[in-house]
Amino acid sequence: DCVASIAHAVMLERIGILTAEELSGLRRELVEIIRSNDAGDFAIRMDEEDCHTAIENRLVGKLGEAGKKIHTGRSRNDQIIAALRLHARSALLTLQRSCLDLVGTLKGFAAKHADVPMPGRTHMQIAMPSSVGLWAGAYAEELLDDLRLLEGAYDLNNLSPLGSAASYGVPLPLDRELVAELLGFRAVQNN
Repeated sequence: DCVASIAHAVMLERIGILTAEELSGLRRELVEIIRSNDAGDFAIRMDEEDCHTAIENRLVGKLGEAGKKIHTGRSRNDQIIAALRLHARSALLTLQRSCLDLVGTLKGFAAKHADVPMPGRTHMQIAMPSSVGLWAGAYAEELLDDLRLLEGAYDLNNLSPLGSAASYGVPLPLDRELVAELLGFRAVQNN
C-alpha cells in the first residue's frame, strides 16, 4: 500500500493536487512506514480496521491535511486491489523462478539417467519399458506447461486498478498511465 501510495502521490503532485512540499513529506513518511514495518515496529491498533487506516492515521498525524489528500482520486478498493496485485506479481515471479530452477534440475537428472531402465506404468500397473530419464523429463515438460498458466496469471495481475475509484472513476484529470508506469504495471485496467 505504501509503494502504491508513493506512486499515487507523485501523480497527484503532477496534476496540481499536492504541492512539491506535500509530496516530499508523504514520500518521506511512507518510506518510514515501510522501514518501520520491515523492522516489526509498525503496529495496527485494534481501533484501526486495517493497514490502510493505520497508514492514513500515521500520515495525518505526521503531516496533517497532506495525509488526508493522499486519498484524492482513489478508493479503498483501488488501494486493496493495487496492493494485492503488487504482492501477487512478486509471488508469481518467485514461483516462476523456482519452477524454472526445478525444470533445469529435472532436465539435468533426465539427461544423466536417460539410459537407466524403468518400467512405465499406467493406472498403477506395469505398462511399457521406459527410463528414469523419460520419467523425469515428463515432469519437466509438465512444469513448463504450468509456467504458461503462471504467465497468464501474471499478465492478469499486471494491470493497474488505481484510479478506478470503486468502478466509477472520479471527476479529476488523473494520470492513471503515469501511476501504472511508476508501479511497473504493463497497462491500466479499464473499469
